[in-house]
Amino acid sequence: MKKPFNGPLAALPLARAGLFVALSAPLAVFAQERDPDEKPIELDEIVVTASLAPEPLKSVPSSITVITREEIEARQVRYVGDLLRDVPGFSVSQSGGPGTQTQVRVRGAEANQLLVLVDGIRANDPANSDEFQWQFALTSDVERIEIVRGPQSAIWGSDAMAGVVNIIRRKDVNGRSLRGHAEGGSFGTIDLGASGGWSTENLRLRGGAAWYETDGTNIARTGPEDDGAENTTADLGLEWDITESLTLLASTQFVDATSDFDDTDFIVTGLPIDADRVTDNEQAYYRGELRLAPPGGVWSGSAAVNWSDTDTTNFYDGEWNSATAAEVFEFRARASADWAGSAPGTSHRLTFAMDQRDTDYHQRGIDAGFGNPNHDQSMDVTGFAAEYLGQPFQGFTWTVSARHDNNSEFDNIGTWRLAFNHEVDEGVRVRGSYGTGSKTPTFTERFGFYPGTFIGNPDLVPEESKGWELGVESDWMDGNLTLGAVYFDSVLENEINGFVFDPATGGFTAANEDTDSDRKGFELTGSWRPVHGLIIAANYTYTDATQDNALGDTVREVRRPRHMGSLNADWRFADDRGNVNLNVNYTGDQLDSFYDPTTFISSNVPLDSFTVVDVAGSWRLTDALELTARVSNLFDEDYEEVLGYARPGVAFYGGLRGRFDF
Repeated sequence: MKKPFNGPLAALPLARAGLFVALSAPLAVFAQERDPDEKPIELDEIVVTASLAPEPLKSVPSSITVITREEIEARQVRYVGDLLRDVPGFSVSQSGGPGTQTQVRVRGAEANQLLVLVDGIRANDPANSDEFQWQFALTSDVERIEIVRGPQSAIWGSDAMAGVVNIIRRKDVNGRSLRGHAEGGSFGTIDLGASGGWSTENLRLRGGAAWYETDGTNIARTGPEDDGAENTTADLGLEWDITESLTLLASTQFVDATSDFDDTDFIVTGLPIDADRVTDNEQAYYRGELRLAPPGGVWSGSAAVNWSDTDTTNFYDGEWNSATAAEVFEFRARASADWAGSAPGTSHRLTFAMDQRDTDYHQRGIDAGFGNPNHDQSMDVTGFAAEYLGQPFQGFTWTVSARHDNNSEFDNIGTWRLAFNHEVDEGVRVRGSYGTGSKTPTFTERFGFYPGTFIGNPDLVPEESKGWELGVESDWMDGNLTLGAVYFDSVLENEINGFVFDPATGGFTAANEDTDSDRKGFELTGSWRPVHGLIIAANYTYTDATQDNALGDTVREVRRPRHMGSLNADWRFADDRGNVNLNVNYTGDQLDSFYDPTTFISSNVPLDSFTVVDVAGSWRLTDALELTARVSNLFDEDYEEVLGYARPGVAFYGGLRGRFDF
């Protein structure tokens, strides 16, 4: 069973930073004159994450959730990770308040088995266990989030074993505009942001900056010390329509973030204890892309170059303690051919893609005579992928995808997926898929070092999975009520356990497990519009993630609650000037790992279930200016998502937001 490591650096909210990104943008949309008496044309919603090429949402065969900007503004949530608490199959574990380590597990998988993209750029941090650093991902400049569940390695390669989250930045540049928000509230929190854009017929420029600071709360169960956080993010983006068919995109983003955390009492309690611990993170991301899409043409394609540089430094009692860093250079190219079938409503699409990714990893630490804390490692991967999407008759879509990864450190890896989506009747859709996934060992698992406690294992082999899902969705009451259900089942082989006792050193290391890990369950979803302006959405997930232990007994895996559910009610009134949003999130009981320093025994201990209620409201003062207010954890629920780390109590916030066109 893979267990979270409880050494000094892992107790730090392990993964220290990571907002990303670089912007990619869609092709320009040109307005056309239309007869005013003509009925408006309803365009299919297009998603860019579920396949090698953009695809209509109604044709996607995988379980997919799309979070819109409208929903983000109604919730007034400041962190992307908090939005994911309401996504079916998603379990969020945060080690305290804002800015503290946040891990996201999907359908019972590990946190680093979920690939995170920002406008298509891989944002998982190789210097932090290949996890995306949700604690630094703010929502202030996000347009939409596309979430695809299930094995996606056949499209995206390693890290996409359990699914993909694509965070897509705002690109609504039309003329000249300025947008901003200002909010303050509990725990000394200040949240400021501004962005703007300028455009001509062929050129669009945009930029933005955000600053978030909080004194935080005490993340340990005892003691008076609050653990705060600060985040400064700035980004720039450009789109240039060179010709009607060719578009150039360029973007860059910089992140500077700090986060306080506590140490662990390795003598008496084994739990977090107040301490002066700080993580400082700096990130820079760059992207350039060319997109070719001739109007009415059969062929389309793109070529992109991405480069990222992340640096994380840890300070103990004001003194330098350790550091990790990573540089990733990636080249991606895609070519697609689309053509109509011989019969009405039929079509075909064939897509080829390749990518080359070079990663450099650096680790520095204080040499205490226990292993080597200083490492410079590298890895490169070349991937080739192909995908066929066909509609042999109207209402039925099927896809077959395959990928081959040539890795410099491991044997070649092949993954594939077969999926279908069928509208069996008007308003009734059935979908299913079967696929394989892979996840290469992280640099931390192979070469990581925590003084006196952990030494990595360079002999690890990649994790592999196979899984399937079958779902149905149906519309009722003229489309005002939608109900859905999906069953999922997957098996993980070669799972890496990061907490294995090593008698040779007297510490711990990582190792591949001999037994398989089973993850299965089901998701129920519903959305209802009972009256104009009111939307009620709810979901429930049952997850059974188990593995056989050394004694042959089947045990639950940690930080995977079996029962999760959420309900959201959003009401717009007074001609949309006012808005009230109620969100209820339930997380059932779960297990977490505990190492007892008095007995030197590691065991799994229970975490109680909890329900958190949030309320947000807004009132439009003018066409450009809006007043906002929200209450988090309305009933002051006392709960933990990670053993020993207290989540914040009730909090109150208020502010203004607006957009000005000139």
